Amino acid sequence: MGIDQYLKVIKEGVFGRDVRQAIHDGIERVYEDATFDGNTNMEVAKARGTFDHLSDRFSTIDNIINSKADEAEIKAMLNNILDGTPKGTYPNVSALRSAKPSGDKGIYVTTDNGHWNYWDGSSWADGGSYQSPTDGVPNQFGVIFDGLLTIDRKTKTVSLKKDTWISFGNKNYAPNANLSISYEPTGLSEYVVYDFQNKGLTVMTLANVKNITSTQVILAIMYKGTLHYPVNSMFVKTIGYSEYTQDSLIGSVVQGKIIYDNYSKTFSFNGFGEQNEIIVSKGTSYYSIKEHENLQLSSGFLHHLILDTIENKFKLVKSSVMSNGATFTSKNTDILIASVYLEELTHYSSNNFIQSTKSLLNNAWQLEELIVDLQTKKTVIVTLGDSTTDGWRTSNYTSNNDNINNLKEGNNTYSGILNNIINQQRGYNFDHKIYNRGFSGKTIYWLRQNLDAVLSPIPESIDYAFIAMGINDMVYDVSKIKSFRDDHINVINRLLAKGIKPVLMSTQAEFENYKRFGSKINAIADNIKKDLAEELGLPFIDYNAGTSNILNHSEYKLKDLIPDMCHFGDLGHQKGAEFLASQLIPQTVFVSGISKIGYQNNKVASDLNYSDYLTDEQKDVKWITRTDGFDLEGQLNSTQIKTMFEVSVYIERPSIIRYFGDNVIVTSNGQSLSDGAVLDIGFYRISAKNVTGVASKFRGLKFNLKEV
Repeated sequence: MGIDQYLKVIKEGVFGRDVRQAIHDGIERVYEDATFDGNTNMEVAKARGTFDHLSDRFSTIDNIINSKADEAEIKAMLNNILDGTPKGTYPNVSALRSAKPSGDKGIYVTTDNGHWNYWDGSSWADGGSYQSPTDGVPNQFGVIFDGLLTIDRKTKTVSLKKDTWISFGNKNYAPNANLSISYEPTGLSEYVVYDFQNKGLTVMTLANVKNITSTQVILAIMYKGTLHYPVNSMFVKTIGYSEYTQDSLIGSVVQGKIIYDNYSKTFSFNGFGEQNEIIVSKGTSYYSIKEHENLQLSSGFLHHLILDTIENKFKLVKSSVMSNGATFTSKNTDILIASVYLEELTHYSSNNFIQSTKSLLNNAWQLEELIVDLQTKKTVIVTLGDSTTDGWRTSNYTSNNDNINNLKEGNNTYSGILNNIINQQRGYNFDHKIYNRGFSGKTIYWLRQNLDAVLSPIPESIDYAFIAMGINDMVYDVSKIKSFRDDHINVINRLLAKGIKPVLMSTQAEFENYKRFGSKINAIADNIKKDLAEELGLPFIDYNAGTSNILNHSEYKLKDLIPDMCHFGDLGHQKGAEFLASQLIPQTVFVSGISKIGYQNNKVASDLNYSDYLTDEQKDVKWITRTDGFDLEGQLNSTQIKTMFEVSVYIERPSIIRYFGDNVIVTSNGQSLSDGAVLDIGFYRISAKNVTGVASKFRGLKFNLKEV
């Protein structure tokens, strides 16, 4: 120990005996230097310091010693301290003084600074940090300069990867195999220790770290859930611990997704992974948040989204700009995640993890966009629903619930049937794809929590999503209305953020069955969705109205349509898909009473050339004297089969169909259609083709309601 150290002890010593010992050792060192090294002048000058004479400095030291507490005083203080175990805590020293103005035996901890305090006989004195994590710790610190040490407070494990290099003294060490041990976090001082001779890991406490051996090296120190050593090391990863000396209060989201909706001024949180968690990183510390409720901004210009690491939950803090320019002040246990100032979001994460959706009104769109896309390019649609989408009562049923990561064909569900109807339309040959992602028994809240997992198996970019939730939500009273609405807004926001345009659908009609009340579902849940669609400028398809009409007016047996009074069977899904097709195919002619469809209808398609009157003889569709109420007639005598007349109709009531022509073959959905047949409610593609080798003529179709 050099003379400088002795001088420091003399200057800063607390107890008289420490100072006396330093004086003794310092003088002895000066004597040795003078005797053995002949360095008297130098050492005396050093010892004299700022004094003119060394004797002057010794006189000053005597005065310092005399001012120190004597042995009796120190014993009295120690008696008051007792065994060092705190007798209680107070928020600050003022509160302690107020509660115990005359002192007390034992020590008390003040939580504002973490210090312990004792009664010195006349006042409460500050004893310094209570159980400082490095008190009594040997100076055997190693530095990791490659590899990875992981300390996981959640799983109570410490692991050290193979070939993690540790520098200690003038040598480097590394384990030749992966090491992992279990430990029990105490909440107080904990030391991760590596034995480079035995190549083993252990976690010591303040009680036994003094027994550390010469072959053991301290890699990390934790105290009260905080990593104190090392700090900002890229080779040390902690889970469940914060960092002690990190100046920044800013954290980053590294798993999951946080969405801020400018429209509702709400933060929503979507976990990811098996435990549906959001993970926040701050330095080398990681925090896992598994429960996360929506947070809505109150009035004010500036709000901060923080993570309270004590409660392990996200919170909103209202703030204002201060004179020094600061906007965020908090406890050291708060981590700043994002800020919203005048509707502008600022955050400190990748945009993959925190996103802002502008006002939903700016994302308004009309169903006509989908209708145009279906006629001009390949379009990918996903149907998001419950068991009425999943197709629980259909034949060859397989459930999406069995494995959320798998896709099913769903050919007998309305999704698969609608896919086929659209692809079979004239001019729709773009190989459109509709994916069925219905999950039995699920609600809109469940969809909100699992949307990413529901969409992730779809291997191509999704253009549109039909949202058909509502039956299982049982929104029968006012207490559930807000959450039902907010959950829809959350899902809509996230779809829009992904570039997917949402379509809101009312629920499939069902009977008053079990605990589900079909009338209430339609009157409340479906109307909420309808109003929401209007408010946000989104399309709404009233699937409930369409399927209710089928159940009320179809001549099919109800048991074939809806065998358990809740879920459609094969036939019900067929008819549901046909109704949806009528909403998406603009060439559809709706038939609900007495109707006539001829060549004059611009929704009729034909392989024939129409006359322009001036060159009538050269065309296939000719003007004729009105016959059967038609002024135009398709005429063809050809060795090739051509479609003379084709139209898609949606029959809203069972109707009798008549067609007018000669030598033609008329089909409906590819099946032979006889004149005078009854067509039940549904979507029909009716075609009239010529008979080769003879003169074929066709004028049109007429419909009359079938009497009930």
